[in-house]
Amino acid sequence: MEFDLVILGAGSGGYEAGLYAHRRGMKVAFVELSPETVGGSCLNRGCIPSKYMRHGAYLLEKIKKGKNYGIIFDEPRLDPKKLAEGRDRVVTTIRENFKKFAEKLGIRIFYGKGVLKDPNTVYVEGEEREIKTKFILLATGSSCVSLDNLKPDGRKIFNTDQIWSLKEFPRRMLIVGGGAVGVEFAYIYRMYGVEVILVEMKDRILPYPSIPEESSRYLARKLKRLGIDIRLKTYVLNYSEDEVLKVALSDGSVVEVDCILLGVGRKPNTEGIGLEEVGVEKDEKGFVQVNQYCQTSVKNIYACGDITSSLMLAHKSMYEGKVAVSHILGDNNWKRNESLMPKVIYSAYEVASVGLTEDQAEEEGYDYKVGVVSFMSNPKAMDDGEDEGFVRLVVDEHTGKILGCHILGPHAGELLHQVIHLIKADIGIKSLAESIFSHPSLSESIVQAAMEVYYGPITWIRKG
Repeated sequence: MEFDLVILGAGSGGYEAGLYAHRRGMKVAFVELSPETVGGSCLNRGCIPSKYMRHGAYLLEKIKKGKNYGIIFDEPRLDPKKLAEGRDRVVTTIRENFKKFAEKLGIRIFYGKGVLKDPNTVYVEGEEREIKTKFILLATGSSCVSLDNLKPDGRKIFNTDQIWSLKEFPRRMLIVGGGAVGVEFAYIYRMYGVEVILVEMKDRILPYPSIPEESSRYLARKLKRLGIDIRLKTYVLNYSEDEVLKVALSDGSVVEVDCILLGVGRKPNTEGIGLEEVGVEKDEKGFVQVNQYCQTSVKNIYACGDITSSLMLAHKSMYEGKVAVSHILGDNNWKRNESLMPKVIYSAYEVASVGLTEDQAEEEGYDYKVGVVSFMSNPKAMDDGEDEGFVRLVVDEHTGKILGCHILGPHAGELLHQVIHLIKADIGIKSLAESIFSHPSLSESIVQAAMEVYYGPITWIRKG
């Protein structure tokens, strides 16, 4: 049996690439570990179940504001079993729909571990068969990493693949890592009544160059208001276990918690799948080296997603998968571009960024202007009771090119896309400043930030 394209991994990137290749007339097959892992980490153990839980946390916060709208609620009763059932039902529905749709289209899914035997042959461990193909796309995703002194056991110490097995809300939880995963789970569990301690080794949460420090500060303030104990420049020294975990921290304190959640990153799944044997090159961290078309050092083998760089986002994987397929079919217009990749964090606020921060613009030698508008004065945000946050635009002072956009607040992840497409199309700040946005809308803040840059900031002068 021979295919035009065999994809190792039916996660976000692999599945999207497979559907796109099918649209373009290619004969496609997937190799996926099991029927239960179709959809990959994002669907089964990552962004989909966590966003379900985060929406529940958001609803709890909204319920508390109901009195402002003349709606008086009794204290909500929290049921972890119902939460898990609803969450798992969504995941299962999406996964089964994936499989049914692939079957309807005639796309084969082989179950087992895919191993490259040569540039045109994939061996499926489990089904014990070889598949011949013209092209291969590697989309094998990533796995959780642990710390030397904290090994996840799925009982008291959890990584983000294991946390879904929790049957009850713990009374106290220590979350290690103040990145995207840590701040999301801190918000979720705090809103569901858990006492949360969040420790981060660096001097701020969300310690990424692509996230402005102002976004980190805003989010930290709100998490603290909600009762989360945030400890920066702090890490775990050791722990002992009795009825509870006694955890010694580098700040000199000892905290007692029921469980620990590790949110300390992921590593690419590039071991044991035959890359070395066929000559696919990796870097020192195990990432597959690819060019701007997602092509590896072996010309008919491509790669997408978590295995190509440390920017591990489902939509990055989806986009790269389509870049790879387009190049296979002779189209050189689509290219990898991590600078255009939206980064959205879901916590007590949505934190969304694309392009350069002010610090990055300065490092790259730009003379830049910044337009900042607060949601505090946005009528729609005020109506919705969510008037915290801001829109921040970074613009080249000389050309008007939009270098970056950073939004913190209500629906920031959705709002960001309005600016991404302008950046991609190289449409400058003048066009945005002259655009028509509906009123009342959160989007108005984007055009107002553009006007702050293009026409200059409004200065209030005290008279008399």
